[in-house]
Amino acid sequence: MGRRRRCTDRGRPVGPTFNEMISAIVLAAGKSERMGRPKALLPFRGRTFVENILDAISRSSIRHAVVVVGHHHEEIERSVPLPSVVFNPDYEQGMITSFQAGIRALPPNMTGSFLFLVDHPLVDAAVIEALIASLAPNRIVLPTYQRRRGHPVLFASEVLQEILALPASQGANIVVRKDPNRIIEVPVNAPGILVDVDTPEQFKLLTKDPI
Repeated sequence: MGRRRRCTDRGRPVGPTFNEMISAIVLAAGKSERMGRPKALLPFRGRTFVENILDAISRSSIRHAVVVVGHHHEEIERSVPLPSVVFNPDYEQGMITSFQAGIRALPPNMTGSFLFLVDHPLVDAAVIEALIASLAPNRIVLPTYQRRRGHPVLFASEVLQEILALPASQGANIVVRKDPNRIIEVPVNAPGILVDVDTPEQFKLLTKDPI
């Protein structure tokens, strides 16, 4: 958005800049115990939660996406066409193991990757582009709505390497909180970045009064 790129005679961009080599990791490996069924497959706006996220990704300048599955992997893979799938056999050890499995599956030339959580289904391509435009080396970029932080979060490649080094007993927030000066907050007019659906009650509220 507003970035100049050299193009071929067919109009396709070549020679990508730093902020254009972006990937995405979608986490859908949990048990969904409070929901009682896979959150990735919950229906919303004519699609499943995971399809809504992947649709927004497809309408952005993200170059590569991987979906990390775990407990419900057979049902999810059978029900939804996914671009690239990684099975995390260690999903019961915590979300960080699924994030790390997704990082290991990224192409080597990526300069950063988004973290999408499948229980945050209200993803907007415009928000994705706003975060990409703010990415810089060794930075963590996240959206805010009315000064509240939401999802997705964009991590520069240097930060992803730090997350890979974490033990299963720690979460990515350890890395996020380590140096507040490298966090870039991007205000967006998108209340959906705050929507987290973990229970049947929250899902009912979302479908009854969608944002």
